[in-house]
Amino acid sequence: MSHQDPTLPIISLDRLINGPGRAEEIAKLRQVTHEIGFFYLADHGVSRQLQEEMFVTAHEFFALPQEAKEEISNLNNPHYRGYSELGDERTQGKTDWREQIDYGADRPALTEGLDTHPWRVLEGPNPWPSAIPQMKELIDSWLAQLSDIGLDLLRAWAESLDQAPDYFDEIFTHPHPMMKLAHYPAPEAGGPGQGVGAHHDAGVLTLLLPEEGSSGLQVRHEGEWIDVEPIADHFVVNIGELLEAATDGYLVSTAHRVLPSAPGTSRYSIPFFLTPNLDARFPHLELPAELAQQAPGKGIDLNDQEIFDISGRNTLKSRLRAHPETTARYHAELAAAMS
Repeated sequence: MSHQDPTLPIISLDRLINGPGRAEEIAKLRQVTHEIGFFYLADHGVSRQLQEEMFVTAHEFFALPQEAKEEISNLNNPHYRGYSELGDERTQGKTDWREQIDYGADRPALTEGLDTHPWRVLEGPNPWPSAIPQMKELIDSWLAQLSDIGLDLLRAWAESLDQAPDYFDEIFTHPHPMMKLAHYPAPEAGGPGQGVGAHHDAGVLTLLLPEEGSSGLQVRHEGEWIDVEPIADHFVVNIGELLEAATDGYLVSTAHRVLPSAPGTSRYSIPFFLTPNLDARFPHLELPAELAQQAPGKGIDLNDQEIFDISGRNTLKSRLRAHPETTARYHAELAAAMS
């Protein structure tokens, strides 16, 4: 795909923050995420060196023997961190043909308030592969840098919706950022028909870095599936359910999916999910009248479940159903209570 022929609009983070043309870029951000909910992000400040190191490390990990990968298995982690082998994750009840590592802020597990705040089970330490000692430093750096980018975007959205730039800041004092290293090998003949099935993201926003030369990501817009090909040094950004709910659907969380890789190919990508404090109730914005008239309501997700405004509850809902084996091992009662 050429830089001159993008299938999504391009937004410049530098222009959103510094100008010139800042007001125009903020207005463009609002309109783009009202109409489609996806865009390419340029001028973000993440070095090409770090991007390349992340993909080198992803290739190195997924090339390890299966036993070495399972050293950090998600099945042994009640916080839904670590490695999931091919077919472990589900979307809309169907098998996703990818393997991945899930990581988040590396913190001690929470032990208080679990009865009344069950989503606190999501906070905890990351498991690190002994075969790749540089993994922790890279992941910690990635989480920190993309968290800053996400907050810059959120402040621009607040301005675009006639709010103070710091409108959302108070619910990000102890945020819950999450990310994946994902590998999509080609399925065997007759294997699963989806890399990842159609879904909405549960948090506030997603920053995805697909490896150059890969394909398979599609976005649903006006009843059609649009191919989203990588552009060098650009993130693909999309709205999550919490931001859609906060704006009564004015900003849209758009369905997207990943097709299975073609025979003889593999796809690698690194999604990052900006998520507020787990206990935070995501605020409901009072939109200007002209925007409120275009807001259809927050709706439900693709599994016919309510979009919750408590950040942790919405995130837990997604984790419980995406990882059924881990859920059955550690959180069966939680899953039953939320079903």
